[in-house]
Amino acid sequence: MVRQFFTLMFAVAAASLLSAKPQSVSAQEFRIETEIYIGDATEPASHTVTLFEKSAVYEFVDSPQQVIVYRQGPEGKAGQFILLDTVRERRTDVEVERVSKLMAKMTEWASTHKDPLLKFAAKPNFEETFDDDSGALTLANKEWTYRTATIKAQDAATLTRYREFTDRYAELSSMMYNSPPPGPRLALNSSLAKHGVVPVEIQRSLGGDDKNAVRATHLFSWRLSREDRTRLDEAQAHLANFKKVDNEQFIAARTGKDVVRGQSK
Repeated sequence: MVRQFFTLMFAVAAASLLSAKPQSVSAQEFRIETEIYIGDATEPASHTVTLFEKSAVYEFVDSPQQVIVYRQGPEGKAGQFILLDTVRERRTDVEVERVSKLMAKMTEWASTHKDPLLKFAAKPNFEETFDDDSGALTLANKEWTYRTATIKAQDAATLTRYREFTDRYAELSSMMYNSPPPGPRLALNSSLAKHGVVPVEIQRSLGGDDKNAVRATHLFSWRLSREDRTRLDEAQAHLANFKKVDNEQFIAARTGKDVVRGQSK
C-alpha cells in the first residue's frame, strides 16, 4: 500500500517558555528540541535539536545521524539545503527551487491517485477550530487530523523565520523519504501563523487511527548554549571538509534507493 511509504515529517515547532520579550536582534538566535512519540510509547522514536543562528538553521538528528543546514536565499531568490552525512563524511547541496519543482510534480501526481490519503495530502481540506483562551488548535478531516497545543508567539520576526524553515523542511522530507505531499503540514503552519501562535505539542493521526498517532513535543530556548556553539563549530567544519557528492548519490547511499519519487536518472 502507498501508506507504507509514509515516513514521519519532522515536526519542528517552537514554544516560548520565557516571560520576558527578547530584543529583535537576539531573538533571531534560538533553539528547538523536539521529541517524537509513536502511539502510546513512553520513549521517543526520534530526537532532534534545531539551532537557529543568525545566518542559517542547523538541524541535528540523532537517528540516523545527520545534520541538515538551511540557508535562506537573498530577497527574491530561493534558498539552499546542505545535507551532511556524519557517518560517511559526505555532503550534498539541494537547491530549494529544485525541491519546489519536484513538489509541484508530486502534488499533481497525488491529486489523481486512487489512495485517499495521497489525494488528500495533495489538496488538503481541513475543518479548523481554535480556542483563543486555551490555545488549542485542531485541523480535522477523516483522512488526516492535527491536534495542537499552542501559545502566543512572542516575536513576529522569529515566528516568520520558524515558518519559513518548517515549510521548506516539510517539502525536503517529502522529496527524500517518498512520503505524501507536504500539503497538510503547510496548512498547519499557515494556521499557526494566522493565529500568531507556536506549537508546544502536535498530535497527528491518519484515518482516525488515534492509537497509532504520532505526537511531537517541543522545548524552546531563546538562547544558544555553549554546547550549541560547539555543535555549530563542528557542523561548519564538516561543511568545509566533507566530500561533496550529487543529490542522487547521497540519497541512494542513505535510503538504498537509486532515485527519489518525481526524479529520473
